Amino acid sequence: MPAPRKSATPAAHKAKRSVPSDSALSETSVKNIAISFGPEICNDLAAAEQHEWLITNGVGGFASGTVAGSGTRRYHGLLVAALHPPGGRTVLAGGVDEVVRVGSQTWALATHRWASGAVAPQGYLLIQNFRLDRATPVWTYQAGSIGIEKTIWMRHGENTTYIQYTLLESASPVALELKALVNYRDFHAATHAGDWRMRVEVVQSGVCVTAFEGAAPFYARCAGAACEPQHTWYRDFLFPREGERGLDDREDQLYAARFVVELQKGQTVTMVFSTQKDADLDGPRARKK
Repeated sequence: MPAPRKSATPAAHKAKRSVPSDSALSETSVKNIAISFGPEICNDLAAAEQHEWLITNGVGGFASGTVAGSGTRRYHGLLVAALHPPGGRTVLAGGVDEVVRVGSQTWALATHRWASGAVAPQGYLLIQNFRLDRATPVWTYQAGSIGIEKTIWMRHGENTTYIQYTLLESASPVALELKALVNYRDFHAATHAGDWRMRVEVVQSGVCVTAFEGAAPFYARCAGAACEPQHTWYRDFLFPREGERGLDDREDQLYAARFVVELQKGQTVTMVFSTQKDADLDGPRARKK
């Protein structure tokens, strides 16, 4: 079964026909190579989109994207779950739109391309560094005097993705708003929502999403954050790499929940997408397991 294509490097060309397992990744030289990009790459949208990351969970699921944070392929997403391992990969979480607020000032960390040709928001301009911590992608954003680190990883053996935010630097408390963008489609397909209505139900620390009758439920949760369920389709995302392949390059994603949390310098909060009702929501603890 075809898999998400990675960046146009020699190593990526060799591997692009299969999704590597965690064990396969550990056998590569990735863990021994210091991969780090500064603003000269990260703040150049075209250059940042040429560099892609991929993490896996050992049971056929994965998360992938670009250094810029924009999705350029239908295979990009924060939770592409193997609902029927090892195949049957389904895109459940497209992304998170992050907004940092201090007083009347706001900064958007996300980046999206739209079918209109617009790029909005333009969070890639705030990325000061991207690096791989072994195989784990880590971003550092600088929004005025505020420094924020974002780390993404998956739980081995589970369809669970963690997106952890750490406030590195700020003279005052920071409000972090996280908008969960979800989906439910085969990873080779594209969603054109029409009047599709998913069921979004409040659960402890977040929401449970059921795409349709008989669909596998999944969860978007963030311990310690206030959560408001939503149901708004964001329409006409653009995936330019798909257009280059002569394929459908448009996509709709559902804004399903809004989370808001206040952070002090040094504090951490973790967004969790999972098919597991009992997934560990403690990011620092989960990462140690």
